[in-house]
Amino acid sequence: MPMIAFSTIKGGVGKTTLCVHVAAALADAGHRVLLMDLDPQAHASLVLGLEPGDIPCVGDALGPRPRRRLDEVVVASARRPGLFIAPAHPRMAAQERELFQWGHRLQALPRALKTLGWTPDIIVTDTPPSLGAYTEAVLHLADVVAAPVPTGAFALQGLGEIETAWKEVREEGGELVAIVNLWDRRTKATNDAMDEALRDSSVPVLPMRIPRSEAINQAGLGYEVVFDTSPGAPGVEELRALALELGRRAGLR
Repeated sequence: MPMIAFSTIKGGVGKTTLCVHVAAALADAGHRVLLMDLDPQAHASLVLGLEPGDIPCVGDALGPRPRRRLDEVVVASARRPGLFIAPAHPRMAAQERELFQWGHRLQALPRALKTLGWTPDIIVTDTPPSLGAYTEAVLHLADVVAAPVPTGAFALQGLGEIETAWKEVREEGGELVAIVNLWDRRTKATNDAMDEALRDSSVPVLPMRIPRSEAINQAGLGYEVVFDTSPGAPGVEELRALALELGRRAGLR
């Protein structure tokens, strides 16, 4: 089953925002989507309608002695037909330390997915902003790894580290791409410098630019996706185009 992953080691670049909107857009397009939230901050789970609490989480289904089957963790979205969520929980930070000590940690996700009991059309995964065990496991498996790159100073910070880590854990196949996020057409000099820097990068850059948008920000503050709160807002068209492009690259049919 194809997998898209969002990964960066730099915080505040819109990784989770892009992740949840891509998952929602693919569900809106008629696909059965499994969002795996591997970031212990659980922001993707919150935006998609899951309240924090003492609930099963995806970390419970990983490791040498899983506490639960993935079947027992995944919940259907109450807001969006076709979208299913393997939620995160803050306790996953401790579980990640246990997973890192396991010699077969790169096989954690394939093992867990065998306990799902059904086959999603596509998996969309959010990762922590670090190169720990969860991120390594995802980089090893994902068909497409999307690294958000914001415009502004230090924009490319972290992209090289993700590329190095991705190459180290991949045996073959897969693709790493960069997504320009928080684009502001008013800052022409900054944008020109950004484009020049990206031309020198060995990571392919997708053509769409996801704009800086107050509507997207407000949707996130309300734990919503902008498709529901402001369907005609700037950025909606670009987010849907991004979802279709990433799905195509991952092999979604």
